[in-house]
Amino acid sequence: MEVPRRPQWLSVGLPSSFTKDVPHLREKTGRVGQIARSLAIFRVDEALIYDDEPGKSSDTEGKLMDKLLAYQETPQYLRRAIFKQDPDLQFTGILPPLRMPSHPNLGEPRIGEIREGLVIASGPKSIVNAGFTTPVEIAAKLNPQQRVTIRLVRTSPSLRGELVEPTRLPIYWGFRVTRTKLTLGKLIGSRRQDLTISTSRRGKLVGDVLDDLTLRWKSAQRPLVLFGSPSEGVPEILAKERADLTTKVDFNLNMIPNQAVETVRTEEAVLASLSILNLLGEK
Repeated sequence: MEVPRRPQWLSVGLPSSFTKDVPHLREKTGRVGQIARSLAIFRVDEALIYDDEPGKSSDTEGKLMDKLLAYQETPQYLRRAIFKQDPDLQFTGILPPLRMPSHPNLGEPRIGEIREGLVIASGPKSIVNAGFTTPVEIAAKLNPQQRVTIRLVRTSPSLRGELVEPTRLPIYWGFRVTRTKLTLGKLIGSRRQDLTISTSRRGKLVGDVLDDLTLRWKSAQRPLVLFGSPSEGVPEILAKERADLTTKVDFNLNMIPNQAVETVRTEEAVLASLSILNLLGEK
């Protein structure tokens, strides 16, 4: 299955304390797995993990979230080589598969096929593990253990490939994970986004600004969508920095009008919000 990539670069901001209220690693793993599924379903390009609660505990949770998202984004045939044995990954067997174009079913190699690979030997030519029964030769000197994206150009008598830039592929190829120690306000100020959307129960109803939102969404090149933590919304997180919400975001939206539960979990807000934005269409 090949799905066209977005004409935009879509980033989603997530708090480092996302799993802080969950006591067991198994539950933390499952919760992050739900986020990864939503990112892949709606063709998100980048997951940004920001520091919403500066401190050791939040830093530990942020590292775990980064690791779990990166693990799930990695094709199955490369995970053992890249991540080795790690106690933080002991429950990854419960993670739902993403089945993105970059996570193919293993089969016979085909000319033109694109794969993620890992450099296993380097010299004048490099040898890459791309999930086939035999490695792929690349006519370039690459760094050992470097992760690369390749396209097969020959299948016989041996496999040969060429490097490709994943961000230039016409199809959706998955999301990257960026973890920063910046607070939310500083993160917003450090980015080059041309549309910033925050989600909040106290925001404007999305239906009330739908026409304006649609126009801005379709013209945006680098939209950023922000989500709060289990204990605080985006406005409250910014308020701790004494940052003015109205100067930081273009829209503060209630994406789930008339919610019939007291609180909406972050993973639920991500799914609901990206569903609505996906319906706005593309330029």
